[in-house]
Amino acid sequence: MRIAIDATPLIGPRTGIGVFVEELLRSFRNYIPENADYQVAEYTLSLKARITGSTHGHWVPLSARAAPVVWRAFDRPKIERFVGDIDVVHGTNFVVPPSRVPRVISVHDLSFLNDSRRFRNSTRRFDHSVREAVNSGATVHTISHYVAEELRDRYGVEDIRVVYPGVERQTLPAKPTSEKPTLLAVAATNQRKGLADLVKAFQTVARENEIVELQLVGPAGDAEGEVNKSIQMLPDAIRSRVHRFGYVEREQRDRLINHATILVHPSHYEGFGFPVLEAMSMGTPVVTTTGGAIPEIAGDAALKVHPGHVDALADAITRVLANEDLRNRFSAAGIDRSQKFSWKETAEGMFDLYRSLL
Repeated sequence: MRIAIDATPLIGPRTGIGVFVEELLRSFRNYIPENADYQVAEYTLSLKARITGSTHGHWVPLSARAAPVVWRAFDRPKIERFVGDIDVVHGTNFVVPPSRVPRVISVHDLSFLNDSRRFRNSTRRFDHSVREAVNSGATVHTISHYVAEELRDRYGVEDIRVVYPGVERQTLPAKPTSEKPTLLAVAATNQRKGLADLVKAFQTVARENEIVELQLVGPAGDAEGEVNKSIQMLPDAIRSRVHRFGYVEREQRDRLINHATILVHPSHYEGFGFPVLEAMSMGTPVVTTTGGAIPEIAGDAALKVHPGHVDALADAITRVLANEDLRNRFSAAGIDRSQKFSWKETAEGMFDLYRSLL
């Protein structure tokens, strides 16, 4: 079996989709036995990556923006033209190319339907791409049952395969004993991530706890201005305890998660919620929301509030900060919960999905 897989999400800083693709390819190498008789043909949709020499596998001479439009209009060029003979093609990022073989499209969430007007062209592109894939018979893969239900409601999809992502098990140093408790958020400053809510909640928390600090990790997104404004509106003494890191490499991000007193994930909507799972796997207590698929992933191993409720978020953070027994309980529960998600099972689940189409 030869599988063509879209590796475009591996270009540049890793988003949640990039993490999924990177770990899926790694897990195939680590967990699918050699006698399974399979090959992976990666392909990349990016003119910029071609120029900079950062393509992965075969280069398809279409930009990621133009490809779905061209493919929807002309049903060509077939992906075989660029990668050779294959048995299955997997579009990992909301877009799957025309092909003579069975096609799989991964839809990680439907956040694009609620993007700001600034991104309305992307909204139409992704919406049309998913609808075309469904109407033309592609098999839909998603990463949570919550998103599966959304897909059924919007596109009338009948055959949806849910295969969860996993979490990488790590040997981490002991958590440091710090005099200053730290709240950590890991997310791009996109509107749906709720970071402005967290900054506002932090003002209340910081008045109760005069040494707690807030760390924000992640690249700029569509609400960067709003987040910056929220920070600037804080009183000077509290604003000095907010630290922006921007995008950081994985090793530093993991260290920050491991060292944090609490990971706070105030997202309004998630198709999965990687930071929540990663923090739980390290034993870092989590305060999050009921947005999207988060309850499905976190279970009872995190303290959850309704998204957008700043006062409830502040109360939950203050409660966990003040109660060591509660932190220990969520820490243990998080480790136990995270063990239900493994990249080995992800690789096996996706491999079984491909084989079922032959």
